[in-house]
Amino acid sequence: MKRLILPILFLFVCSCLSYAQKGSSQFGLSAGYEHFPELHEGKGYNIGIEFKQYIHNRFFVVANFHTGINDGSKHVNYTTQNTPYNFDLNNSVRDYMIGFGLGADLLQKGRHNIYIQGTAGLGSSERTKDGIVTSPGGNYDMVKTFEEKSIRFAISATAGYDYRVNNWLKIGINYTGYQIGYEYNNSFNAKLSFIFR
Repeated sequence: MKRLILPILFLFVCSCLSYAQKGSSQFGLSAGYEHFPELHEGKGYNIGIEFKQYIHNRFFVVANFHTGINDGSKHVNYTTQNTPYNFDLNNSVRDYMIGFGLGADLLQKGRHNIYIQGTAGLGSSERTKDGIVTSPGGNYDMVKTFEEKSIRFAISATAGYDYRVNNWLKIGINYTGYQIGYEYNNSFNAKLSFIFR
């Protein structure tokens, strides 16, 4: 049975793609607010692109690319051994994700469309974070910057609404959650989609 899974999956994907050529496709650009709960300053923003190909009237395959950006800082003010310290601790993140998945239109009525979709793929994170450490001689406190880069498994889930302006253009909004490694971020976006037949 295990030997049959990969050939069956390959044939299914090929048949979906050959059938998908008969349907419509969409190329979308999105941007908006993204929340980074694990950072000093949770407010950030994101931009993304996606490609949808309808394999049925309501079902589609989707590929997306996401970039989340946060440049936050936190002011720290304290006194140790009669020495006052004032630091601005910077914390920046650049998250990237590329994913592939499936989606479905839950409602299609006139020019209105409500949909859900999910993707899985790879994510990359580049993080810099300032921390307060004691000097090598132990005489004073100082700021040290820590850097971390990683590539991890990533998933995303989206619920959105589109309004069809004309035969080739849609505008919309969506809510998306991203899980890149162990960190979960969520975003609220505006979206512009171009329709091709």
